[in-house]
Amino acid sequence: MAAQTAHTRVDFYLGACLAVVCAGMVVLNVCRADYILAGAIAALLLSVGADLQAAYRGRTLPIPIPAILIGLGAVILFSVWRLGPQLGFYVFPTLIGGYLAMPGRGALLYSITLIAGVTAVLVAIGADTAMVLRLGFALLICVVFLSYAAKRIVEARDSLEDSAFLDPLTGCFNRRHLARVAQSQDLSKAALILFDLDYFKSVNDTYGHPTGDFVLRAVTSLVRQFLGPEDLFFRIGGEEFMVLRLRSEEGSTRALAEKCRAALDDSQILSSRRVTATFSCAEFDGRTEIEPVLGQADVALLQAKRAGRNRVV
Repeated sequence: MAAQTAHTRVDFYLGACLAVVCAGMVVLNVCRADYILAGAIAALLLSVGADLQAAYRGRTLPIPIPAILIGLGAVILFSVWRLGPQLGFYVFPTLIGGYLAMPGRGALLYSITLIAGVTAVLVAIGADTAMVLRLGFALLICVVFLSYAAKRIVEARDSLEDSAFLDPLTGCFNRRHLARVAQSQDLSKAALILFDLDYFKSVNDTYGHPTGDFVLRAVTSLVRQFLGPEDLFFRIGGEEFMVLRLRSEEGSTRALAEKCRAALDDSQILSSRRVTATFSCAEFDGRTEIEPVLGQADVALLQAKRAGRNRVV
């Protein structure tokens, strides 16, 4: 939700900057009595204004940003054709806007197409060849640097998402990601497994926290071996974990929990003592809210602990 809000703000600020530039160009061309070009830019300004109003109110943009950028590119080509090579320099800020507003390869395709279009128009109107080559080369260098910057931004974003949604000790997802999944996924056919390591506090008290951390990582690694591609693994507390199965066939969730329990019971994570865990399972059965199902599993887990631990309920 926060990422979506931030993206909306970027769209709004980018649109505001574009609106200011377009408004100035409309006034400039009206003063020059170039009403055809002024009308083309005014149409683009109206489109930007509609998007700004929608972004301000938090609504879906009526005109996609890529469509506006394509319109802006057409206006630039029209301007170069009517007024000469000096208008080609408007391509530079337009390329930056393309990389801010378009994802991945879309920005590169848009940039190359725009550069090729401007170059073709300059050649068609008989512009100086040396100037056309210099401008084209400068634009290509700009695209190279923008592509590199976009790649680094994506890497930085992915790194921030990892730090925000992953538990740094075990690599499992955390509660923040659980909330995001609960908002974005259809959980009506899901199931979950909740498990808690037995007497884990005594591990920390007897062997120290480094050994406790080792146990948590080892348990995580062991359980992961049994999970499928649609099983999400969370650490939701100190020694409490959860597996959220987005698609679960009847009986398969309890069978998976029993496999994990038996594997832990047979493991040699610590040579001096057994590492076991208590498991509980719960099906969503058409429900879409995660909290009631998680609460049901939590109650069952407490009952299993009171009944003797190292079991699946």
